[in-house]
Amino acid sequence: DTSLFISMGLDNDLVENMKNKFGIEKPTNIQLKAIPVLISSNNNKKEFDVVVQSETGSGKTLTYLLPIVHRLINITTDIQDNELLSRSMGTLAIILVPTRELAIQVVSVLESLINIPPSKLTSRRHLNHWIVAGSVIGGEKKQSEKARLRKGINILVCTPGRLLDHLQNTKSFLVKNLCWLILDEADRLLELGFEETLQSIVKILEEKISNSETKNQLFSSSKFWPKGRQTILCSATLKDDVKRLVGYTLFNPIFIGGKDLIEEKIEKSTNFSTPNQLKQSYIITPAKLRLATLTAIFKSIFNVKQTENLMNRKIIVFISCCDSVDFHFDLFMNAGKINEIISEESDEEDNDDKSQNNYQSISKIIPEAKLFRLHGDLSQNVRTTVFNEFSHSNSGILFCTDVAARGLDLPDVAKIIQYDPPTDLKDYVHRVGRTARLGKEGEAILFLLPSEIEYINVLKSQKIFAEPVQVKTLLKSLVTPNKRNNKGYELVATDIQLDFEGYVLSNSKRTILAQKAYSSHIRAYATHISLEKHIFHVKKLHLGHIAKSFGLREAPSNINNNIISPKKLDNKHDYRKILNKEKKNPFGDQKNIKKRNFEIMNEFPIGNYKSMIGPTTKRKRK
Repeated sequence: DTSLFISMGLDNDLVENMKNKFGIEKPTNIQLKAIPVLISSNNNKKEFDVVVQSETGSGKTLTYLLPIVHRLINITTDIQDNELLSRSMGTLAIILVPTRELAIQVVSVLESLINIPPSKLTSRRHLNHWIVAGSVIGGEKKQSEKARLRKGINILVCTPGRLLDHLQNTKSFLVKNLCWLILDEADRLLELGFEETLQSIVKILEEKISNSETKNQLFSSSKFWPKGRQTILCSATLKDDVKRLVGYTLFNPIFIGGKDLIEEKIEKSTNFSTPNQLKQSYIITPAKLRLATLTAIFKSIFNVKQTENLMNRKIIVFISCCDSVDFHFDLFMNAGKINEIISEESDEEDNDDKSQNNYQSISKIIPEAKLFRLHGDLSQNVRTTVFNEFSHSNSGILFCTDVAARGLDLPDVAKIIQYDPPTDLKDYVHRVGRTARLGKEGEAILFLLPSEIEYINVLKSQKIFAEPVQVKTLLKSLVTPNKRNNKGYELVATDIQLDFEGYVLSNSKRTILAQKAYSSHIRAYATHISLEKHIFHVKKLHLGHIAKSFGLREAPSNINNNIISPKKLDNKHDYRKILNKEKKNPFGDQKNIKKRNFEIMNEFPIGNYKSMIGPTTKRKRK
């Protein structure tokens, strides 16, 4: 039943098209409150600016797109002289987004909205398809973007840096008829350091916008034509930096919140909100068990015997840095049993470079799962392809950085795994917001080290409550009932860890990839905000155990001097000798451990988390 959308004043054909394309029949809470306000502005003598604050996944994109498309459709009906309406009018609406992936998504939704088939239109009129949507986001030649701007893009979706570049250098970029400026994911725009860029954009637009003859002619013949420029700011949070942005980009704005009634002022509360239907949990796992625990989660989700249908088995794994994403993607894509690695070693050496360029593949560890990776160091073509492939896939695992945490609507994501905690609490909210969208259920699990357990209190202070999950419970799922094999979960987890380590150390390129991932992980760990430094501090890390979580067997100070090259291994038996030695004594040479003052730890320690905080690489002066 689409009566609620129609009762808000939206065009019947637009609502029907939205229902057919997206299956959306009922508005979300924020849409129900904001759309009537944005549509009613055409009854006033002057457009008013609007701030829309709502939790991630609440439908903010359609909240600002529907009123714009609605008004442009009705302008087409009102104006008799359709020759005035064409792409040559230039840009009427600019939508600023923080990432290229979000821009691609917004353009896709926009094109679906404006592309109403003639057969679906009511008989009272014929809609002339003059509205052109497009984007300028970089990643391609500027000449191609300039050519599109020269022809005219009526609704332009762009990233701030590229927009400012064209405003300053592209003379054929026509913005004098601009009616709408939308700042989507405003808090993220500021976090990425675009504040000065946004100030420059607003200043240039003010200088270039004028009362053109075209605008006067259209204004006199249609009540739907805007009387001035309207600015709409959308954000999940309204903190001091966002308030400052509101101050110099909007004039006397109306504030609309997703949970409360229309407000006249910004809420003083800074609590973050997550969807009620989102099930949140956390797991305290030692660094040496991180890989085994992650494997256990994957296997439990993609267990075909227990879940015959793999539909809607989509997982996003958030990792702190690009190198670590590449490492985990390669590890789960190629690692397997040791005998498989040895038998295929010669073939894999020839194809190493090729495999590193893959952005998706079938996992050897979880054969039922298709793996994807996404981060900022990939080329724009690859990022676009990965985004589209994962969006249209029924199942799969996406390893990614926070480039996918904001605004992206990846359909039917069942679980979010925060393998590395976010460096800012705001990112926690946006990460988990990739699931449980538009009223659907979803799950999110957070990995924490024993030294990071106080982070749970930080979440509770923001009214975010997560349930604990025991490592033991997850690892027990790895044990398959077998009369011949009575291994406990500890041995199974140890075997998995040793298999990963064997894969990493079997090839110098893989070892280097693991070392880069380890180093980047430590650097990323040091970027946590100052308010959380008492929880996330490099000095609290047991660096030797962190290295184990990247498949490395040596302490950090010795990593670079102990790369096992395949050329040094005469045959398979030499390789197996190394593995057998590790299985007998997985902690290495006890004498060396005493020299470095390591406390000998079991893979499954019991006791105070302080016993797991190891030494740093620096030695104390006597």
